[in-house]
Amino acid sequence: MRNGLSLNLLFGVLMAGAAAGLLAGLYSGLLLLGLSLPQPLDIGGAVHGPLMINGFLAALISLERAAALELRWTYAAPIGFVLSTIFLISGNLFWFGMFLMTGSLLLVIILAYLLKLHPSTYHFIMLMGVLALLAGNFGFVRGWPVSELAGWWIAFPVLTIFGERLELNRIMRPPEKAQWLFTGLVIVWLVSLSLLPVDRDAFWVISSGILILLSLWLLKYDIARRTIRTSEWPRFSALGMLTAYVWIIIAALFGMWYGLPYAGPVYDAILHIFFVGFVFSMIFAHAAIIIPALTGLTVTYSVYFYLPYLLLNGFLALRIIGDLMWIPELRAIGAYGNVLAILLFLGGILFQVVRSAGFPQKMR
Repeated sequence: MRNGLSLNLLFGVLMAGAAAGLLAGLYSGLLLLGLSLPQPLDIGGAVHGPLMINGFLAALISLERAAALELRWTYAAPIGFVLSTIFLISGNLFWFGMFLMTGSLLLVIILAYLLKLHPSTYHFIMLMGVLALLAGNFGFVRGWPVSELAGWWIAFPVLTIFGERLELNRIMRPPEKAQWLFTGLVIVWLVSLSLLPVDRDAFWVISSGILILLSLWLLKYDIARRTIRTSEWPRFSALGMLTAYVWIIIAALFGMWYGLPYAGPVYDAILHIFFVGFVFSMIFAHAAIIIPALTGLTVTYSVYFYLPYLLLNGFLALRIIGDLMWIPELRAIGAYGNVLAILLFLGGILFQVVRSAGFPQKMR
């Protein structure tokens, strides 16, 4: 029982660490936009990307894997990511790099272990995603510009989510040939990303075309096509998933037209279509599934959640228009609106969890 309590305590601390990584990442994003805010510790605009990728996404995903496996050693990966966040914002770059690479390597080992336990297409694709994270983090620790790592950091959440959707969509039973086609496209996509240093524009166009094919495959076989006709959480989740696939296609079309610039408004638009449009749409869609699975707590459905969903997508569209039309004020409004949408969603989740658990009644 004591071991169970200690694991629950560790889980709670790491969950809080991932939440802190998200809040610090959002805060640094506001600083990056030029908003005049205090800069506690070493939180500046330059750490926005690493905090969102590693301090939040990698910490959360590795914690999810550890909780699912229920093996003590697997918790070392989220511990590494949370500690790397602490050292990053405290300015201790040596220990940041040490713990970041430790967490990345351990996450690769966890996914390789999962693949050995349960050989499957979806575990293979998830493993490819964490290898992409390892490659991106290695480059970042070595001091490479973030623009050179963007492809790898994009591949991490994209392939992780693609793999999870394949796992959850087994009920649709895609033909074996279709699954092999999907896996082959993923491999070709990763090869094209690895060749970006050879010809950045040409291989980003190729990788964008492959992403469109992958997204169309998922739109065809994802169970969301069925659950969109239901109600409450299943309908909301399905809408979020289908929206995320549309954003991926939009990002890919931008990539085919513009390539991947090293900086500037188009670069900003492409990155945030991936990380806000795709990733956060998927987070919104999966929250009612993941939180009960990880914590045992119920997230009661409310029509309220359509508000942050609409704000997230509406303000992202506004940000993209601001980028393409070179209107910094519009871009900033869109970015602030995205932060507001994320906070409103998280606040709604927390309120519903507390309400479902009956904490106020218990306190009386």
